Amino acid sequence: MNNPEKFSRTWLYIAAIAAVCTAVFAYTFKPTLDMNGDTSQYYIYATSLAQGEGYTELGTPGHPPTSAFPPGYPLLMAPLRALTPSIVAQKILNGFMLFGAAMLLFLFLRRVVPQPLALTAVLVALLNYRVLQFATIMMSETAYLLFSALAVWLLYRFDTDTSPKWWKRPWFYLLVLAAGYGYMIRTQGITLPAGIVVWMLCVRKWRQALAFAAGFAVTTLPWTLRNHLVGLGPSRYLDQLLAVNIWQPDAGRVSFGGLIERGVDTLRMLVTKAIPNTVTPYLDVDYEAAATFGEWVAGAALIAVILFGFWRIKRYFWFFTAYSAAVVGIICLWSAPSGNRYITTLVPLLEIGLTIGIYALTDTVLRRRFQLRRTFSPLWLLIPAVLLAGGRIREVAAESRQPLPPQFSGFIDAARAVRKQLPPETVVCSRKPSVFYVYAGCHVCNFRYTADDEQLIRGLVDSRVDYVLLDQLGYAATWHYLYPAIQKHPELFGVAAAFGNPQTFLLRFDRTAAELKLRSE
Repeated sequence: MNNPEKFSRTWLYIAAIAAVCTAVFAYTFKPTLDMNGDTSQYYIYATSLAQGEGYTELGTPGHPPTSAFPPGYPLLMAPLRALTPSIVAQKILNGFMLFGAAMLLFLFLRRVVPQPLALTAVLVALLNYRVLQFATIMMSETAYLLFSALAVWLLYRFDTDTSPKWWKRPWFYLLVLAAGYGYMIRTQGITLPAGIVVWMLCVRKWRQALAFAAGFAVTTLPWTLRNHLVGLGPSRYLDQLLAVNIWQPDAGRVSFGGLIERGVDTLRMLVTKAIPNTVTPYLDVDYEAAATFGEWVAGAALIAVILFGFWRIKRYFWFFTAYSAAVVGIICLWSAPSGNRYITTLVPLLEIGLTIGIYALTDTVLRRRFQLRRTFSPLWLLIPAVLLAGGRIREVAAESRQPLPPQFSGFIDAARAVRKQLPPETVVCSRKPSVFYVYAGCHVCNFRYTADDEQLIRGLVDSRVDYVLLDQLGYAATWHYLYPAIQKHPELFGVAAAFGNPQTFLLRFDRTAAELKLRSE
């Protein structure tokens, strides 16, 4: 490097990022398994890969192949899972990926904005409570953030490579692979190549855009071919996209008009509530209440500042804008209430845009209004950022250290009892089958989400269920579907054991009697 002082300062800034990342990650670290279900599912798939069984459902008899989730994150987890079953170790791996993403974003930003501003923007992104929440619960968001940050850095390297023949630049092929693997981590990652293609078109890289789109399509072929060869149907995401409510299949599919109405409602929620509540986490909002005029003004102003920050990144404005718009567009199509859940991977970029935008506006005002000749250091922005983000970070830390609620303790106690007292071939029906499998190690399934009690019972029979778990986790499906079926057919469900307070019941399912009853009806 031509400037040794700048080189040493760069490493000093990277060390600062590492220190902050380590501190906030350790402070908010959650050592226990999160009960949302997806975390357990990723762990199960990583275990399957580590054991050499392929990408399969270990909790289902026969261990059938699956395509429920893309395989990218479990593939990253598998080498560590082969060494240790520790869930804590997997979460620490997420911490390294969080640092990697922050470092790559800094290495990109330092080339397009002053280094102190690049450092400030990345640290503000690291202090976001939502980013920290997902980094410590073994979810795919952090892994995707790493590969999306890698793609941004590779995009810059490809763009600034002076080789006259673009197809000979290694950065191009690495960019294709990074974007392709990002899609293999999260299907929402289709937005990343969309942003890259739009940027290439905007800077008149026509052939590169076409080649990139073709290369990205090639990276998805192995996964598509594998699913076809093992006889798996279309993606579950399409069915969920078209459902009126993914938790109530009986509600049917959404109409075109309903899809448009859903998109408008979700966009309103994102602009007025989710983005302000997440990017400026000191703002509390009521997601259930109608958006007020003040919320519209605040949301629009916030987005305007973010876009201005993207504009100050100059040549890469269209990538950041198109990518952000694509993510918002995908979320607007989704059928489940999302709140700020699905913008998590976009939040660091929004924080970066907001920080750069605020700095640029403040610097402009100070220069023009007060005739200042020297700009103020962007590092001063870290003081209000830390003060404003501190409350939410403390909430995340407090939540991570809380003991499990009694209803969850009963659920886990039931699973551990099954592991100790019943053979692994036992089939247990549970509302959270993947979580139950992690603790029980037996075969698991869910019940059918239908108000037709006969169909629900038939599903238990078809799944060869031996026991049914009636939990107190509070999920609506249990009380809308499972509990009424048990009440209508009490002779099929005998209490085998009860755990915790409130009680979680392990019910012995009389499959033979159920088969006879279904035949007679």
